[in-house]
Amino acid sequence: MRVSKLVKLTAILGSTTFCSLAYGSGFAIQEQSITGLGRAFAGSAAVAEDGSTIFFNPAGLTQLKQREVDAAMNIILPQSDFNNSGSRVVDLGGFNGLSGQPLTGNDGSGSEGGKEAFVPNFYYVHPLNDSTVLGFGVNAPFGLVTDYSETWPGRYHAVTSDMLTLNFNPSVGYKVSDKLSVGFGISLQYIEVQLTQMADLGAQGGFPQAADGKIRLEGDDWSWGYNLGLTYQIQPATRIGIAYRSKISHGLEGDGKLWTSTGTKLADQNIKADIDLPENLSLAVHHQLNTQWAISADISWTRWDRFQELNIKSTGGTFDLVKPEKWHNTVRYGLGVDYQYNDKWTFRSGIAYDETPISNEFRTARIPGNDRKWISIGASYNVSDEIIIDAGYSHLFISDPKINEIDSNGYVLAGEYDASVDLLGIQLRWLIP
Repeated sequence: MRVSKLVKLTAILGSTTFCSLAYGSGFAIQEQSITGLGRAFAGSAAVAEDGSTIFFNPAGLTQLKQREVDAAMNIILPQSDFNNSGSRVVDLGGFNGLSGQPLTGNDGSGSEGGKEAFVPNFYYVHPLNDSTVLGFGVNAPFGLVTDYSETWPGRYHAVTSDMLTLNFNPSVGYKVSDKLSVGFGISLQYIEVQLTQMADLGAQGGFPQAADGKIRLEGDDWSWGYNLGLTYQIQPATRIGIAYRSKISHGLEGDGKLWTSTGTKLADQNIKADIDLPENLSLAVHHQLNTQWAISADISWTRWDRFQELNIKSTGGTFDLVKPEKWHNTVRYGLGVDYQYNDKWTFRSGIAYDETPISNEFRTARIPGNDRKWISIGASYNVSDEIIIDAGYSHLFISDPKINEIDSNGYVLAGEYDASVDLLGIQLRWLIP
């Protein structure tokens, strides 16, 4: 029956971005440090000023001379307005001559896709002696959310995409000499994904958009990887850092469900999908100009070309899919400055350019990302010798993403997004005597 084929294809095509849930450079979350946020994360593999070096470069732990607890919260506020420009049904046969019928739905409030996200970080640093420092971090290196109305024109392509990762990262830094330090960490990572979209059940009788059902796919997994790095003190004022985070391969398992608008269940099957969260490599430098001013810079590479296709399997075959993704590797560039105003206040700022791994041809409603330009400011206030409060803010300018996505049912989503992101963060650092 035509509806069986249509529902199957609609369900699986909507899941083609099983792990593509953030604006901009893929779905990586850079927000792992509040001090780093204030300088657009420039030089993070070399700066090593607080416990976040556990994530960016564990070799930097040797720069920290006392026990430290850092607790932070990042707020990610994406803004996105979708401007429809000819989204339509293309007749693949059996639609009673309705080829070219517009995809109906609201284009106003509720169809934007952006949704706020809260990203916590926690780090603990414990020096054992003058050469060895232990660290433990908890963070969320991948994720974010897009959320559309169930009545927007692209509802057959995407409604909700919700991805969460939780990463536990015990680490150690070791000072080999006065100039060279090395570091290593293990990442134990949990991932959970939920995707929803609408299914066009009206196509069963050859009348597309006459009746909608709803599809939900869910899956989760535990896996592990590692990170390592080194820092080298070229001279007393200049330090370089090289850091590497490995890929983490996840085999998600969960279930897929399809309901009618009245709640009748049409499909309920187990699903599986393998995804690789990509490795990245950073080269950074930190230079102290004088007692007040310091500059930092970095270049970071991420291997997004691991996403050449998505392969989903289900027990009943309804959600089976092999679909090209064709992502490409990206490079991020950052430049930042710090100014120590006095014993209490430090101010910082930075800029960065962040490439997207997504080509125009393969852009989807679940991740309408494009290249990003960062501008950031931040400050730290020493409340006492033991307590420091850090805050940071970044605005991300996103080149307006254009979309012309067609699924195998002949549904074309065409338009352009006006998009940007604001990032806010605050952190409490406790330096334990």
